[in-house]
Amino acid sequence: MAKKIVSILMLSVIILLSSIILPLSTLAFLPQLTVIEWSIELSNGKVTIYAISSEDDSMSNPDYKLLPYHWYTTAKYYVNPSNKYGFSVSDVVNAIKASAEAWDSQTSAQVFNYMGTTSRSAGRYDGYNVISWGRYRAGVIAVTYIWQVGGRIVETDTRLNTYYKWSLNGEAGKMDVQNIMTHEFGHWCGLDDLYDDKDYWLTMYGYADFGETYKRTLGYGDILGLQAVYGA
Repeated sequence: MAKKIVSILMLSVIILLSSIILPLSTLAFLPQLTVIEWSIELSNGKVTIYAISSEDDSMSNPDYKLLPYHWYTTAKYYVNPSNKYGFSVSDVVNAIKASAEAWDSQTSAQVFNYMGTTSRSAGRYDGYNVISWGRYRAGVIAVTYIWQVGGRIVETDTRLNTYYKWSLNGEAGKMDVQNIMTHEFGHWCGLDDLYDDKDYWLTMYGYADFGETYKRTLGYGDILGLQAVYGA
């Protein structure tokens, strides 16, 4: 009888330990969130002072910086085209698709795949990679949310900040959708921001301004960074 009681107690301990250990063991597989904000102004002492070239030298600048994670499969993305700026659904979708194509055209890998429109909002871990407009704090043009496990991205969202006015044609005083999304898609590809002034003309330069459109196309360093991850 004593042996039976001991056996029951040991079994109870094993079951209790299992109920504690198993959830802890799954923590390593829970997605970790990184939030990347793209600022409108130079601040926080991040900039190293160099002379900014007066002419676009992006096609001779090899600089890039990689994030410690990227997509290992094609990033299937959805667009929520709802906006307060009077843009049509097709115009919003076409601008964002052009931003993705700027990257896809520079590698044989299929980095992005447009899946359609959605009513979902960016910034929520829900199994959908969403681009949408939404509220965010002043000073941040757009914010990209990256959920990753062990260096593999499992979900990415981008929110375009409604604090600012937006344009589809580089209008003065407004943020250009294609310009901003080409930069944000660089983060989806696994590229980090560049903060040296000498990298001003590259798409992954860490700041942007109103009416800017030159980041719609990739520079040499942007392409090198993409191909370091996905191949030529």
